[in-house]
Amino acid sequence: MTYFQSKPAATERALDTGAETVASHPPAGLVKAQILARDVANAAAEYAWPGMTELDLARWAEEELRAGGSSGLWTRVNVGFGAGTLMCFPTEAPTDRMLWNVDCGHIDVHPVVDGWWGDCTRTFVVGDQPEYREAQALIQSIHDTVLTAGYPGMPACELWQVFDDCIAGSGWTHLDRLGNIGHSIGRSVSYTKGYIDRHNTTPMWEAWAVEPFIGNGTFGVKVEDVVWFGPQGCQVLR
Repeated sequence: MTYFQSKPAATERALDTGAETVASHPPAGLVKAQILARDVANAAAEYAWPGMTELDLARWAEEELRAGGSSGLWTRVNVGFGAGTLMCFPTEAPTDRMLWNVDCGHIDVHPVVDGWWGDCTRTFVVGDQPEYREAQALIQSIHDTVLTAGYPGMPACELWQVFDDCIAGSGWTHLDRLGNIGHSIGRSVSYTKGYIDRHNTTPMWEAWAVEPFIGNGTFGVKVEDVVWFGPQGCQVLR
């Protein structure tokens, strides 16, 4: 399922940059890869149970991705439980850290389907801990605010600023090691147009993964979806 967002005035301004060749809708292969990523990330968040390890959940997700049609991974499945939620980076492998009965976690999956790359992260909570539940709701609210602010052809740094304004004075800090909230993505490529950070002025066209990631020094929360920036508006593939 996709959510379609259109901002005509912004689109007219963006089209002046010469991006008329960008398709209005995302390629079918990209949609297929991202919907698989979304479905497995959502399922993993529901499947996680106390006593399992980060490695257990990563292996389970890899099997589900293969069963769903993924030919492989373009980067590892990232899983973090408890203190492990403060990290989510390609070089950080899942460990034997166990999920407690009152805990939080996240999973970030990266399937390859017909050459197209998917990318989706979900945060989940086990047990009844108000701070975890509130943080989960907060990161979803921030994510939705950032997605709603998107328009075709906008500078990547402008979308990053929306995120930064959301956490200013909140007591939460940005956890991404490189200081970004996402990156471009496509068929057998990622990062080729750079990151969504304070420095990148690249106009956002075609597919970008948007992934705000915040923490408080004890645990972190993160959500990620892929957005298609087309000439008629933005489609969030979720």
